[in-house]
Amino acid sequence: MSQDASSTLRGKCFCGRVQYEVREPLKFVAHDHCSMCRRLHGAAFVTWSGVPETQFRVLTGQDELKSFASSAAATRQFCGHCGTQMFFRSTRWPGEVHFTYVSLEPTPERKPSAHVFFSDRVPWIEIKDSLKKLGGASGTEPLEA
Repeated sequence: MSQDASSTLRGKCFCGRVQYEVREPLKFVAHDHCSMCRRLHGAAFVTWSGVPETQFRVLTGQDELKSFASSAAATRQFCGHCGTQMFFRSTRWPGEVHFTYVSLEPTPERKPSAHVFFSDRVPWIEIKDSLKKLGGASGTEPLEA
C-alpha cells in the first residue's frame, strides 16, 4: 500500500479481540533496539510506527486492553487475552500513539527508515543494512558510521 494521506490501515492483536485503525500518513517506521522493548517483546528489536492520536482509533476490544507505565514518561498497552504488545504513548512524543508495525494487516509496503536506540542493540545480531543508525542518550542521535 502506498503512503497516501487518505489510506486507512487496520491492525489487530494475535487473537483478534483488539482491532484498530490508523489513517495515513504515518509519522515514521523504525526498528527499535531499546532494552525495554526487547524485554517486553522477547525479541532482538521491535519495529514501530506512529501517528497523531487523531489518526488512531480502537475498533474492537477496548475492554481487553491492559495498560501499564513502563517508565515515568511512557505507557504501554497490550491485549489482556493473548498478551500481544500493541501500543505505546510517551510524554516525549505528546499527542502521538505508536503501534507495532507488524500488527497491521496486511503489513504495508513502506520500509523502516532507521534503527533507533542502536547503541543498545544486542551484540549477537550483525546488522549491515543501509538504514540510518541512531542512538546515544536519547536513542535518536546520529551515530558515527
